[in-house]
Amino acid sequence: MKKWIKIHWKQTSFALFILLLCSVSLCFIIYRKSTENESQKIAYKSNSNSKVKRSDIQIFGDKKQYVLAPSSLIVGKKYAIDSEKRWAILPEKEQTFSKEHLQKKGEYWNLILYNLEEEGLPERKIDLYQAVRSYNKKSVPLELIGCYYLDGDHYFRLTIENLSEERPTLKDVYLNLETEQIEDASENTKFTMDSDIYNTAKATNFSEVIDSKGYMNPSNQIAKFTLDGRVQDVNINLYSLYPDLESKLIKEDWALYVRTDKVTPDEWFDTLLYWFATKGEDVLPVYGYNDDSSVSDTQIHNSQEAKAWLEQHPALQKN
Repeated sequence: MKKWIKIHWKQTSFALFILLLCSVSLCFIIYRKSTENESQKIAYKSNSNSKVKRSDIQIFGDKKQYVLAPSSLIVGKKYAIDSEKRWAILPEKEQTFSKEHLQKKGEYWNLILYNLEEEGLPERKIDLYQAVRSYNKKSVPLELIGCYYLDGDHYFRLTIENLSEERPTLKDVYLNLETEQIEDASENTKFTMDSDIYNTAKATNFSEVIDSKGYMNPSNQIAKFTLDGRVQDVNINLYSLYPDLESKLIKEDWALYVRTDKVTPDEWFDTLLYWFATKGEDVLPVYGYNDDSSVSDTQIHNSQEAKAWLEQHPALQKN
């Protein structure tokens, strides 16, 4: 009898073990299946439809100082810069206080650099996720800002988000476009920017005059003002000189960029005064600002007069 009980107990134990093993296996399969199903539910978005074609970038001028391209580009001294991005829309249960997350499979965010100095505009990509991860493993890129320059090096400023804390923190950093490494910069670092080319024009109400003509303040680009449905003035010298630009700038939402290492602020101001003058006229009427930023009665006809006005009104140089 005892022998029978012992044998029966062994058989029962073995059966229970097999049953337990099957249960565990079944649970694992169900869990894996649910995980796969959950991952399949993740939706993705991308900006691939807005990517600029290399053939869309047109360089002209006696010094190759002008670039005609879609207004979505950022054009600097050496590079025309686009970006491509694919990001996951996470299920609600995976979302955190921050809307951002560490890179998921299938996500990417690249800067696309077109070299304006070389024939054929060769393309190079910089993986922003990788660049930020090399700088801080728990950070992700958040926002692209623009081009900055220091000691002959070309940087791209961007905002990153550190996800290591319960409440994520933001920080602006500088990506060296040659080394592809992110570098810190102190608040006292004296970067230059492409918008510095507008320094001569800021002595005058040029930006207000351009605004009334339906164009954005041309720091280093000329583009139409797209808000409030305003109509652009096309009766200007720019379109007499370059008739093809009218369709590109007005109908196709392109922009005309100036490469700020090819043109000085004085040259740019004098060029703008002629380009935006009414067809057949030599100079667009603009007037110097007073120290209190009110518009004076003194017309500024060229860069020499603008610089002299700035010297007489040093308060304007701080704006």
